[in-house]
Amino acid sequence: MLVRIFTYLIGGDRSPEIQNMACTNKGFYARITSHEDIKNKVFEYIKILARPMVLYQHDHPIHWTPVYVGGKSSRYDSQMEGQLMTSVTAPILDRRNHTTKTANLLGIVGTDVSVEEIQKLVPPYKLGVNGYSFIVDNNGRVLYHPDLRPLPGNANYEETLKPRYMSVDLSEVELAEYDGPAHPFNNSLLLDLRHDMIDQKEGETVFAVKIHYDNMKRVIIRKHNYFYKSIERTPFSLGLALPEGYGMYELLAEQEIKHSIINVTEYFKGNKWKIHPDWVYCEYNAGSEKWFSTPEERVLHFLTRTGRPGWKWMSLRPKSRSSQHKQASKPDKDSYYCDKTLVQSLVLDALVTDGFDKRGGNGMRKEDNQKKSRGPR
Repeated sequence: MLVRIFTYLIGGDRSPEIQNMACTNKGFYARITSHEDIKNKVFEYIKILARPMVLYQHDHPIHWTPVYVGGKSSRYDSQMEGQLMTSVTAPILDRRNHTTKTANLLGIVGTDVSVEEIQKLVPPYKLGVNGYSFIVDNNGRVLYHPDLRPLPGNANYEETLKPRYMSVDLSEVELAEYDGPAHPFNNSLLLDLRHDMIDQKEGETVFAVKIHYDNMKRVIIRKHNYFYKSIERTPFSLGLALPEGYGMYELLAEQEIKHSIINVTEYFKGNKWKIHPDWVYCEYNAGSEKWFSTPEERVLHFLTRTGRPGWKWMSLRPKSRSSQHKQASKPDKDSYYCDKTLVQSLVLDALVTDGFDKRGGNGMRKEDNQKKSRGPR
């Protein structure tokens, strides 16, 4: 194992012995003579360690942080709440063609990513009513999970949960049915799942877990099928949990919008209809200036667009470029994503239920008229 030694001499005269110790062991020597030197010279080791990265690596290594509570999210109401975040960073390396390679680390670039945006990449409606997805990093810590959530109503929850949210382990949110030392089978399967996801392996397993309902007032035991796979170029692994027996059948029912006899927006008049608040039917990219006060308003906007000439379904989200040498094109601020299957299923639901309130009202009025015609007995 290679050991590199970095030495620092505080005050005093130069020390050839200390300098030689650092140079012999591929380290760095610095003499600190004032308070101003501390910050600059102590961090010189970063540049030294970055040199092989600059000289030999083609891609900029990317680092993702564990999840934390930060920022505010208004979503569709005026109440501003804290949200779960992760940050991604990459070093900026100097690869200019000098006569002598300098191999400098120029700096760091990074951005914060809302976990809510990451969750959108796994459509929950495709997992069924009791299925769910989750992501684990290479230390077994959860990036998102249905049971990893802030507790609203506590004025100080952001401050109290922030340090804990950085270290919530998968074994703390997936509660295996455990009957004590005599029956450790389920618990060992959970730990095997955790280890495989840490090692970014692909696989599947089955074991029973405890599931809570009604704000944790009720608990049942349910057997889950788990499927997991690593996410390319990240330290994360994606997991899917499906109750046993799920996935055998799928109901596909859609109304092809372009073949509809009438304008489909006619099925969405008034304000007596709602859509699932957590499902992404259609949306503009994050750089768009378009804003909608409700998810229903946003869906109606896109349904109107589907009837215009030149409409295209953008049912696949754009993938990032795999090569770092290609110039990344600037995304169109009004580019959008629209789930064709989900939207057309919504239109079919609206078509089938159209007029239910009218038929119900007419039936009641007809019954009242019959009673009046009979008169009192």
